[in-house]
Amino acid sequence: MNQQLIVRITQAFDALQSRISLLDESGLVLVPYGDTVLSVPDLSNESEIVSSQGALFLAVPGQKYSVVVPEGTPEDVLRLAVQLVQALLLSEDASGGVTGAYQRLLQNELSAAEVDAAVSEYHIPSELPRCVLLLHMVQVQGRNAIDILSEVIPLSVNDVLVAMDNHNAALIKCTSGIEDIEDLHQLAGALQETVLGETGLPLTIGIGEFAHTVSELHQSYRQARRAMEIGRIFRQDESIHIYSSLLLERFLADISPETAAHYHGLLFNRRTARLFSEEILHTIETFFRKDLNLSDTARQLYIHRNTLVYRLDKVQRMTGLDLRRFDDAVTFKMLLEMKKCAANKTKITL
Repeated sequence: MNQQLIVRITQAFDALQSRISLLDESGLVLVPYGDTVLSVPDLSNESEIVSSQGALFLAVPGQKYSVVVPEGTPEDVLRLAVQLVQALLLSEDASGGVTGAYQRLLQNELSAAEVDAAVSEYHIPSELPRCVLLLHMVQVQGRNAIDILSEVIPLSVNDVLVAMDNHNAALIKCTSGIEDIEDLHQLAGALQETVLGETGLPLTIGIGEFAHTVSELHQSYRQARRAMEIGRIFRQDESIHIYSSLLLERFLADISPETAAHYHGLLFNRRTARLFSEEILHTIETFFRKDLNLSDTARQLYIHRNTLVYRLDKVQRMTGLDLRRFDDAVTFKMLLEMKKCAANKTKITL
């Protein structure tokens, strides 16, 4: 049973204002969530309430689950809880239930009228601060990503985890209490650590912008996909890609491959091939990461400051660009990135 369904059942039980638990066939308590295991009596007669261990047990018809309440709880409450569980399970099976509706919503496959109908039928909050995180797993060991992620990712009441395909799931995260993108970055990092620790599998995450209404969720999902596509091209050493933090990269990605190749060739050509060795390019990239700070860059590279200055002077003599000047550094950086634009214009299939 996926966590989103467990959350919905928990909400239904809470509304009954009684101590109610849901067990699987082994006696593991699924609601409230934990690791408690109870001894389940014989429930072969699905309509019969069985008293055992100071509690009342009733099977969920046609399912491998049972509901239990303390003795003294009105039987009507127990039977109503079973009916609610059965209805939620059937709803989940029919056309994917609420998760199926969310999937079509994210892919922008619903008309405005269908969105309103889904909001009404599945009690989807129409106005709630949310953000879509696209979770991508390359290695899933013969299982769908959603099956793995639903077992290890903790969900809050208003969070939804939606299967998109075998390798991708979308986490619709309620952002109440989350102030900015940095908070989302930390959340994504925590998710990666959890998944890696529990499964040993790496997780790549694309993050869209904040959505305030249900109709804006598909845009946040599209942005999360685009962030992952662009991030894989321009920031290959990173595994968390935030759409709003990729403004320059998004601009470069929109440049035609012919234009990108032309401008890249103005600086990187036969005349400069010997200059731009792997060592020189690594030096320049480190210099940029250290915000054009000579001393910090020299320490990072374990070289003397004068050696760094000599290398930068050599680039200036050959290209006319003094990388210690902000304008020239920006020019060099953009022309360098043009190579990625020219070589990676085909969209990555997620």
